[in-house]
Amino acid sequence: MAGTEKRRARRALIYIRVSTARDDMISPELQQYQGEILAAKEEMQLVGKPIMDLGKTGRSFGERQISKIIGMAEREEFDILILWVWSRFGRNMKDSLTNLDRLTELGIEVRAVKEDFDGRTNIGRFAIRQMLNIAELFSDQQADVWKESIARRRRKGLPHANQGRFGYYRCDTCPPRKPGVPLETCPACKEGVLKVDPVLGPRLADAWRRVAAGEFIAHITHEWYAEGVVDPASGKPVTPGRLYDILDSGFGLGFVRYRLPEQQHVLRTDKDGVKRRGRNRSRRPESFGLYLPGGHEPVIEDRAECERLWDTYLDRRGDTPQTAVRERGEIRYSTTGLVFCSACGGSMHALLRAKKVRKSPIDGRPDPFDVTWRCRQYAELGSCRGSGYGNLEHIETRVLAWLKENAKGGQDMEMRVRRNKPTMKQSDSAVRLTTIEKELERLVRQEDKLTDSLVDGLVNEDAARRKQERINARREELETERQQHSKRRERMVSQPHAVAFKSLVDEWEQATPDIRNKLIKTVVRGIYVRKGRGLPLNEKYWIVPMWERRPSAGEGTPSTPGAVP
Repeated sequence: MAGTEKRRARRALIYIRVSTARDDMISPELQQYQGEILAAKEEMQLVGKPIMDLGKTGRSFGERQISKIIGMAEREEFDILILWVWSRFGRNMKDSLTNLDRLTELGIEVRAVKEDFDGRTNIGRFAIRQMLNIAELFSDQQADVWKESIARRRRKGLPHANQGRFGYYRCDTCPPRKPGVPLETCPACKEGVLKVDPVLGPRLADAWRRVAAGEFIAHITHEWYAEGVVDPASGKPVTPGRLYDILDSGFGLGFVRYRLPEQQHVLRTDKDGVKRRGRNRSRRPESFGLYLPGGHEPVIEDRAECERLWDTYLDRRGDTPQTAVRERGEIRYSTTGLVFCSACGGSMHALLRAKKVRKSPIDGRPDPFDVTWRCRQYAELGSCRGSGYGNLEHIETRVLAWLKENAKGGQDMEMRVRRNKPTMKQSDSAVRLTTIEKELERLVRQEDKLTDSLVDGLVNEDAARRKQERINARREELETERQQHSKRRERMVSQPHAVAFKSLVDEWEQATPDIRNKLIKTVVRGIYVRKGRGLPLNEKYWIVPMWERRPSAGEGTPSTPGAVP
């Protein structure tokens, strides 16, 4: 009819949460499918992909993406939030209602597929509160069960978690435990007491004695890597951090550890600067108030020696510096995430020089000369023999000189700007990506029509299944192609003109390390460190701009500094 206004489709966002992977869980696929059914039934337009919190508890909101959803609501990016059931939103009634009220204030309608109450009415709001109350009650009951289970394990001399330990094995006949699969036990291992591994047990005992004697822990991990020792839990080489975790537990010396009630939670500052109570995830010995004799045998038979080794280790561990506490998302150094090893292509991490040779801090931060960058593979496993060392002061000097050189401009600069414009192949990738996105959207519409046809009885289940298989196969092809074109598109950054570099140079002096890091990342893809003392800075530190390709592993750096501007 002429003059009739077409109503805008309501925009819906699906939220999915799964706390633990188990056989009876409400799978993410099921939650997403039911949410899509509701959206199709009521002609809602889905906004992007569902937001998922996998492996996240519903009792707290600090580590979940609810704040992201509220941010999207503040930007008016959707109109309806779809849940599977109300317990997926949270199992803490007070915080759940607080966040629901905030969404309601922003005009967002929250729907639960299996418990679809109208939150705009008094009866609907009452029913929602009851569902959240029941969810919290269920969570509290589960917590009581877990507390009793943990107390029973402590009385039996078993560790808090029923997992494998380095240097130990569970049973000679039962299969190893797999994540999400119930543990199979026989009468020999039903009690949960682990046995000393005849191969890894002596290695762990040797590590205890060497560390207590003052040997660097990296020496042990380098030796283990050379001899092919891996952690059975992950199948990967043992890094210094992992070996610290193994020793910190005290399990190999016959102890099991537990936190005191006041050690269960700590206060952390979130991205908004608000202090919130969160779970204590520190694994250092001082975070556990109880180290009790375990029901298992230590890797060293002499219990008195075990006690002496543990006391010596605690004294030494107390002198090990802890990671500095920083605000979430704060960058500590200006080149964090940008420094790579030219030998293996892997990332490098920052370490401070020994205290006795350090310079005085500058504005509360370490002197840049004391910050040394080392290849992570070499530092942890000794596997990259061709790696070199980098120094933050020298790296910053090199980067600033590079920025100033590009800020001068000139004819060579303009030629590089024209040369580094996106190629025809890269431009074609951008066009193809747009086409792929449209075709993926078309597949979603096909799925919606297929669902409607199946619900209305227009097609049988076999035909619908075959059609869905064809849609899934085509989607997989498009996703693979999209990844390929996206990688090519990453190199479509054109070289800026000299004025852009000049603005970076002007901001450099007054910028904090965090701001400098953001400035560098606008024009630098990576800084590769070559091995060799006394090399000129422009040879030792190879800067790869955003408009150049990042070298593949083992490709190395150009032999001359002029190969990359």
